[in-house]
Amino acid sequence: MFVDEAKFSIVAGKGGDGCVSFRREKYIPKGGPDGGDGGAGGDIIFKAVDNAHTLAEYRMQKTFSAENGRPGAKNNRTGRSGETLILSVPIGTQVHSEGHVIADLVKKGQEIVLARGGIGGKGNAGFVSSIRQAPNFAENGDIGESLDLEIELKLVADVALVGYPSVGKSTFISVVSNARPKIADYPFTTLVPNLGVSLIDDREIMFVDIPGLIEGASEGKGLGHQFLRHIERARFVLHLIDANSDTPFEDFEKIQTELKKFSQKLADKPWLPVFTKVDTTDEELETFLCDEFEKKFGIRPWLVSAATHEGVPEVLREIVKQVPPLEEVEPLIEEDDPAFVEFRPGKNVAEDPRRVTIEKHENWWSISNPRIEQIVRQTNMDHDEARERVYDVLKKWNITDDLSRKGAIPGEQMQIGETLLEYRG
Repeated sequence: MFVDEAKFSIVAGKGGDGCVSFRREKYIPKGGPDGGDGGAGGDIIFKAVDNAHTLAEYRMQKTFSAENGRPGAKNNRTGRSGETLILSVPIGTQVHSEGHVIADLVKKGQEIVLARGGIGGKGNAGFVSSIRQAPNFAENGDIGESLDLEIELKLVADVALVGYPSVGKSTFISVVSNARPKIADYPFTTLVPNLGVSLIDDREIMFVDIPGLIEGASEGKGLGHQFLRHIERARFVLHLIDANSDTPFEDFEKIQTELKKFSQKLADKPWLPVFTKVDTTDEELETFLCDEFEKKFGIRPWLVSAATHEGVPEVLREIVKQVPPLEEVEPLIEEDDPAFVEFRPGKNVAEDPRRVTIEKHENWWSISNPRIEQIVRQTNMDHDEARERVYDVLKKWNITDDLSRKGAIPGEQMQIGETLLEYRG
């Protein structure tokens, strides 16, 4: 089944919890803390591969989760990190989140980390200091990043075939390439895009054929509208027109209009007009069509018959001339600066990691800083000694002094992330 759109969520792995442990060995009477750190949670990576051509496997599953990190253990043993989850997608897949393009995978093997796993919590051995020689607490592992995604496939091809239904696109691609589409003598035979590769003068040219377009396609009429995205990446457009049509010039103008309505970038691509089925026409009609088309649109059309292969080699050679070799596909990034934040608290470096935002509300205070919020998330607030460590951090960062200067009263609530703490003054 050909599927070119999917919606789902991704959740990176949670970091493993730190371990609380003390050495108790027969010949070591004063063993100290030896609880190890938890392992990091697994990342989620998207990777473009050339052996996938549909997004069907992402249609049914709603959430993809990476493995959590394992907890630390005694003897200062660090927990195993969670396995990275690699999601393989077809070349040409775009990833959207909250209305922004955050990834455009256009090359084989291209990868991007879209969700990073949480860091592991420190074991109690990591909290030993001159004044805290036997800490009886450890950190929890931090949560992994999560995103709601929409992915869509935009096929990568050199030449796009467009035209009204039954103009001979499927027959043409079957003749010039290795594609074997369904072909029949009725409209909308083609229900899904077809890709085909042709070897022309020692060059591989990839063609894409989509269901026939009709007037109003850009507004959703017919079948072709939902596949217009698959010709956006094409570098060249071959516009096929039925030489037997009663209104060939109107047919051409209507399709050009639909391409322009869908995407001006698509309408501006270099193109070549081709009259098809000339095995069923005479020389007089062919001359008339070519002359009139050139008068109206300023370009001389080509004549082909896919059935007899007449004119096909000449058109292919012209395509090779007009489609120069390209080392890599240009991404269809819609924004220069996609709104995707890759900053990971405690692991990446922010512009000013010590900057703290304090805001006064009716009878409580909000405190915002990525590192402080992470410390609070990783703290077991039910443990007195662990909770006291948070107050120590607030004091060392001068946050308690800042609150006092701003008029905070002991007993008021401080909100850090999703946790409420009492301000002590």
